[in-house]
Amino acid sequence: MSATARAVVVGAAVAGVAAAVALRDAGFAGEIVLVGEEVHEPYDRPPLSKQLLRGTSEPADLRLPGAPQLREREVELRLGVRAVGLDPERRELRLAGGDALGFDGLILATGSVPKRLPGQVDLPGLHMLRTIDDAVALRAELLGAARVGVVGAGFIGLEVASEARALGAAVTVVDLAPHPLARVFGPEVGARVRRLHDAHGVEFRCGEPIEGLAVRDGRVAGIELADGVVDADLVVVGIGTVPAVGWLEGSGLRLGDGVVCDAELRAAPAVYAAGDVARWDHPLFGSIRVEHWTTAGEHARVAAHNLALDLGGAGEPRRADAVPYFWSDQHGVKLQLAGWIAGSDTIAEFEGEGVRSATLFGRDGRLVGALALDWPAFVARRRRAIGASAGWEEAVEAATTDAAKVGITNLQT
Repeated sequence: MSATARAVVVGAAVAGVAAAVALRDAGFAGEIVLVGEEVHEPYDRPPLSKQLLRGTSEPADLRLPGAPQLREREVELRLGVRAVGLDPERRELRLAGGDALGFDGLILATGSVPKRLPGQVDLPGLHMLRTIDDAVALRAELLGAARVGVVGAGFIGLEVASEARALGAAVTVVDLAPHPLARVFGPEVGARVRRLHDAHGVEFRCGEPIEGLAVRDGRVAGIELADGVVDADLVVVGIGTVPAVGWLEGSGLRLGDGVVCDAELRAAPAVYAAGDVARWDHPLFGSIRVEHWTTAGEHARVAAHNLALDLGGAGEPRRADAVPYFWSDQHGVKLQLAGWIAGSDTIAEFEGEGVRSATLFGRDGRLVGALALDWPAFVARRRRAIGASAGWEEAVEAATTDAAKVGITNLQT
């Protein structure tokens, strides 16, 4: 393997850091450059909407576990540098300010960015949550807020609602969808999650279109609905994300809700993508894009291994075939999801002790997903079964040994 080759990784969050470390561990002896838009040392994002808002962690506590290994493995960090263009044929990365960085191999790990409301402008008291600076600013205002409005009943919105309630604020969550997490789960799971939040005093205004934001004296003062205003001392917008691919327009890479890759995460010769930005061919689920922390790390290792092969390494290519896994902490309860549930045609619901509950998702006679509240072992066992392409009837029967089955619903009727 050439010691004069250069590998560049764009994006200094979990996927980028893990990829840079894995490249060296795969035997790549050349130069490794990690380019990151933020000025901060690489940090972990999941705690931003949880421990950091709650005050049980400080910014200094969020350093990524792999960050200290970067210097040990002689990875050059270029922080506060934004990538603005790419020429894969010339193997050149263009940076803000006009500089260009040549490469022999490239891993794209630029993640995703939050969606904004139509016409949304920056205002005091209006927050979005993606970076550590966003979280610090939101935490400072939450500590003095009596009323918090949240736009969006997805995972970020619900996690913010949970932490705001823990800090003593009255919280109202507004969403056009009829129930929480509607874009991810069906009404059965949404109702279960809503009951959890209801029990902790979160108010919901679901199924109501948002007409705008109320502004008073130059500061956001609430959320405007058709029948009035939800008053708030601050408003958090959490309506989902989009992959950060705008800077790749005109690069020649195939873009479509992410950087389109093959099963080995290859987007072009010696160019790979990892994490939120990658849309790839999963052997079980087809073409998917996953915004999960665990997937980012798994992608990083696959992309680094395969790029090292392209640059002269030995071995066989690897496929990104891990079963996706995700978790969310809300009101002290852990929600976990394994698999890929889009297009599910059948669900089976189970109840355990206390708040424990679970749902299996099936498609075409096969188990494709498992979700549980406060039940880690249930999800861990089902994740293995999903990876083994377990049949639906077999999976439901096995799950009844762990819990009482509530019922099975055919989603196509």
